[in-house]
Amino acid sequence: MSAEIEPTATETPVEDIALAGARATYRGKKLPPWVMPVIAVVILGGLGVLGLVTEMGMLTTLTSVLYYMVIAQGWNLLGGYGGYLNFGAAIFAGSGAYAAAWFANELGWTMWQTFLPAALAAVAVSLVLGYATLRLRSHYFAIFTIVFTFLAMVVVKNTPALGGSMGLYAFLDTQLDSRGLALLFYYSLFGFAVLATVIAYLVDHSNFGYALRAISEDEPAAQVLGVKTVSVKLWALVIGAALGGAAGSVYAFQTGYIEPAGTFSLDLALDIVLVCVVGGLATWVGPLIGAVIVVVLEQWLRVFVPRLEFFGVGVPAETNRLVLGILLIVFALFIRRGIVGLFTERRGRRITV
Repeated sequence: MSAEIEPTATETPVEDIALAGARATYRGKKLPPWVMPVIAVVILGGLGVLGLVTEMGMLTTLTSVLYYMVIAQGWNLLGGYGGYLNFGAAIFAGSGAYAAAWFANELGWTMWQTFLPAALAAVAVSLVLGYATLRLRSHYFAIFTIVFTFLAMVVVKNTPALGGSMGLYAFLDTQLDSRGLALLFYYSLFGFAVLATVIAYLVDHSNFGYALRAISEDEPAAQVLGVKTVSVKLWALVIGAALGGAAGSVYAFQTGYIEPAGTFSLDLALDIVLVCVVGGLATWVGPLIGAVIVVVLEQWLRVFVPRLEFFGVGVPAETNRLVLGILLIVFALFIRRGIVGLFTERRGRRITV
């Protein structure tokens, strides 16, 4: 059912028009407003406690969960709310990781000192990517982000200052033992996950978020209504890039060593898309749910799949990527609004003028 927006005799601000259009599009039966915040508090609160009581193997898995949460919340702004599917998540996380490692090597900075420069490095890269691609639509934008990911890997591989193909080391000078160090990385990412979730919540309930939804539903109509579509999309990309870059700075110190192929891996980009699709696109709780499901499933598959044998022949470890790919296809075809969407009913899909 489409929602018609009739012009009135009085002037209506651009933001109010976008707000009204997006609200008309997303009206319908919803959960009580307190349910989603409770789910978010339970997930984040549980992760906050688990870090203190779980053993090292699970702590490493949960650290990956938080890493994916931060990046996915940033990706979801443009990819979910804005409807611009992109495979460039690894670009921003990788840019942040390399910036952090470079500052640690060249200037002896600590991990905390690299948080802001890493985020700014990712923002700088996002501005280049945004101005080059955000006038593209549909699959053209997605394809370009894939190309840009490989381009970033090639540029870093051929830049001696960034270690070239040999990569860079990033050590944290500390007296902490292995568990204390693991907890340091864990709670650094936990803080970023909370920050990213708060930002996503504010975007979801702001005119900016409604404008992104209007772009996702019908971009030409949103332009007619006065939404500055390129500017809105660029801001969404920049905010998401900053979150990804900050997460990448922790990743660099956690691994201690980064190199182009692993840092700018397309696997990460695909996993972030899967996280948001499974959890629920254009929802601020979706990436929280999706990150837990996808990362735990992926880790389980990595352990379980190599143990399988069929007729005496072992199953390749890479089969876990096949399983995740099938999961993505199933959700994309049959559960398009993700797990969060299973509990809400949406009426109306387009804005007409």
